[in-house]
Amino acid sequence: MEKLRAGVIGLGFIGMQHVDAIMRVPQAQLAAVSSGSAEKARAVSERFGAAKHYDSWREMIADPEINVIHNCTPNALHDEINRAAILAGKHIYSEKPLSGSAALAREMTLLARRQGVAAGLNHQYRLNAAVVEMRARLQKGMAGRPLAMNGCYLQESGSRETDWNGKMENTGIARALSDIGIHWVDTAAFVLGQPVAEVMADLHTHYPVRVDADGARHEMTTEDSAFVLVRFADGTPGQLTVSKAASGHKNDLRLDLWCEGYSMAWEQETPDRLFIGEKDVGFETVYMNPRLCQEETRPFITAPMGHMMGWPDALRNAVQAFYASIPDGSYRNETQLYSTFRDGFAGMAFVEACLRSAKERRWAEVERF
Repeated sequence: MEKLRAGVIGLGFIGMQHVDAIMRVPQAQLAAVSSGSAEKARAVSERFGAAKHYDSWREMIADPEINVIHNCTPNALHDEINRAAILAGKHIYSEKPLSGSAALAREMTLLARRQGVAAGLNHQYRLNAAVVEMRARLQKGMAGRPLAMNGCYLQESGSRETDWNGKMENTGIARALSDIGIHWVDTAAFVLGQPVAEVMADLHTHYPVRVDADGARHEMTTEDSAFVLVRFADGTPGQLTVSKAASGHKNDLRLDLWCEGYSMAWEQETPDRLFIGEKDVGFETVYMNPRLCQEETRPFITAPMGHMMGWPDALRNAVQAFYASIPDGSYRNETQLYSTFRDGFAGMAFVEACLRSAKERRWAEVERF
């Protein structure tokens, strides 16, 4: 089978993770890379064997030999690059958030449908094996009816007044919510099979003014932390804490699902295991193991039990699922396990509902697609 030729735009941290994932996917070939730095693009192409390198993303998108574009650029460029790739007939796998607004995300989703291209969004957490196991157990009724979904996504990158970087000014309408909060929402909705329908949000900017290394002061207009009550479409309640100001928390995403039969919990920093809570017993740890896990989980187990599958493995799982859906056209059925542009719309609709809720101090409905 001929491999799909991939081009990666943006070679920062996340772009290099996409390069690594592509190299691990049998249906894909790293064909080109693009960076604002011609020197960096050249170095990466030589290191990973990409035949071409560009310092202009427009030139890459115009290249007829490229089948798939990976958009790994800063948030402000997502809409422009995604649109250009779709109109050029390229399949697109974009970093989140999808767009600057829910309206733009809806427009981009519909455009991809009209052009007949696969449109994936990088919410890779949902394809950790333990998360798939949680979803499978719930769907099969093994844990009983869901009672509540709780959790958090905590990081420490903005815990001090002097924790300043230029990206803080280019996050769009929100910061903690649009950067990490939508990851939690996507993962939780994937497990439950239900979108968030309503929110009650309390947002906080702990440092209205931040100070950079040169002493310059920067006024902040977006939130450091968000405290959100949620209701999913089936009525399941929950709560979410999101913060960029939580010292000691490196990349701490957690799901805690209470069910009638037993509870299930997952922590991103110990990603290869699922915690099962039994009444009158306590918690047991289930390592991801093909002999013990559900059939649906087995394709996402990439290493033997005890050999930790981590963050790059979940990204590889998501990219693998995306590429597998292209040759047979199954990406058109919108029942893929990987996150799509429609899920990206849901993320932006969640953010906008949280902003409305915090401003008006009331429950706010999340716009549906």
